[in-house]
Amino acid sequence: MKETKKIAISAMMTALGAVLMSAGAVFEVIDLTACAVASLLVVLIYMEIGSPYTWLVWLTTALCTALMFPGSPVWAEYLFVFGIYPILKAYIERLPRRLWFPVKLLFINAILWVLILLVEGVLGIPIFGSEGEIMKLVLYLTANVAFIVYDLFITAMIRVYVFKFRNRFKRFFK
Repeated sequence: MKETKKIAISAMMTALGAVLMSAGAVFEVIDLTACAVASLLVVLIYMEIGSPYTWLVWLTTALCTALMFPGSPVWAEYLFVFGIYPILKAYIERLPRRLWFPVKLLFINAILWVLILLVEGVLGIPIFGSEGEIMKLVLYLTANVAFIVYDLFITAMIRVYVFKFRNRFKRFFK
């Protein structure tokens, strides 16, 4: 595939991702869903075009959304978790299979720890008040379960794409 075609497809995926994320920014109830669906575009670029473009699509989608909706947390959710994770998932799954699950959980728990550290330590805003430790435990457990579901969602969508749709889109990625 020619470089210009790779750039054009990457730009279209970035624009589509920014539109999806805009819906999440406007309708804040679906912000996590919008991030999850937009992250599938990163997976598509990784599978069909390759590594440098994957990183660019992830970063430019987050930056475009941040420029359009700076007050919404949707761009940060995508930048730090949803957009980067499909790229990291590809690298994690090159490790021995027994290490996949612990490394994935280490990623989400490190992100949560940094988030809590930034909000409480740097900004000085208590997240949960007097029941802080119990609620932090609930947050960690809930986030881990949601992250496992998200990981399974990405895996399922990759399988659906490979077995049902890849042959239909093959001519676009030549």
